[in-house]
Amino acid sequence: MLKRASLVFVGVIQGQHFDSWPLFRLNIPGQEPDSAKYWKVLRREVRVETILRGSESRPVVQIYEIFWMGATSGDWNLTHDGERDLFLVRLENGRYHVVRDWWRSIFPVTSGPHSRLPLDESHPLWERIALMNWWVPGNDPTARITYPYFGRNDPGGMLSAWRTVKLERGLVQHPSRGIRVPACRELLFLRGWGQDECWEKLSDGDRAHLSDGGSYCCISANDIAATRRGTENRGTLWWWKHSDVDNRRLLTAINNPRMRSEFCYFWSKEYPNDHDNGCPADQSPPATIVTERGDVPLIGRWPGRRLLGPAVKDRATLSSEPSWPKRRQAAMPSAGVAAVRSTRSATFKPTAKPRPLATGRLSRAPASILR
Repeated sequence: MLKRASLVFVGVIQGQHFDSWPLFRLNIPGQEPDSAKYWKVLRREVRVETILRGSESRPVVQIYEIFWMGATSGDWNLTHDGERDLFLVRLENGRYHVVRDWWRSIFPVTSGPHSRLPLDESHPLWERIALMNWWVPGNDPTARITYPYFGRNDPGGMLSAWRTVKLERGLVQHPSRGIRVPACRELLFLRGWGQDECWEKLSDGDRAHLSDGGSYCCISANDIAATRRGTENRGTLWWWKHSDVDNRRLLTAINNPRMRSEFCYFWSKEYPNDHDNGCPADQSPPATIVTERGDVPLIGRWPGRRLLGPAVKDRATLSSEPSWPKRRQAAMPSAGVAAVRSTRSATFKPTAKPRPLATGRLSRAPASILR
């Protein structure tokens, strides 16, 4: 999608309108006559907040999309007024058009406003965008991650499960309930992978918010205990055998001290020169936070704003409090954490006639039609 975009920016939707057909000619590949009535031209009025690639001097722009209005289900560009999103658009006949109609090409930015991207241009843009979505500068106790929380943070798929877990563990240290509870919930969702030590760190008041946004997660201590028993019953050899390298990194930070020690032993024997893991087992597992330098190690409590600016110092590991990793449960570890993550945004088959995945064309109609 990035290759097709002439402008990439973060903006806030101020209004959404369906424009009448007489103003436009729609050319949709593979269009069936009976389905034509379900396609509409959707115009979004967007306040430009931060330009990530390209240039645009206007404070507000109009973004067009060819939008399906028939019966369907799936992951489409469902947006709301007031929502902050990442937009990838191209200039077409003098108008900005999303790089992909209907199917997801507009991505929520849930961590608040950002004035710039982390890292420099030597890093892939998708990686910088992903880290931006994890960037929560300052220690404002009223800060919050908005719905849909972290589900769209990495649209380019640049961050590994291990790297993501460390970022989530870092956000658990944030002083705001609106940050640490969603971050802990992400770790608890991994269930069988044993990244759930944040459960003990949450107060009763915090735990009451784990189901915010309609999430079904870890309702009680009994749920947590049952999951932990299930993980231990399968044994270290089973988990090790059914995990790839990235998921084995998670196992070296599992919330079971005995299993963690064994996993660290396995790691030292199989990957003696790879030190990006959760070992040694008697220390807190690593956590990171995002600064202008990218994701850097977090030690101790969440830092104040002055530690998150350009002069931020690199740190070495996580907090001094005992903690172990967290994440969602997969039916089979061979599917891996990535597969568990993907279940959050399930894919569905359309219930109506198939719609073209190719992007339609948006052009001005002949003058005779305008009259």
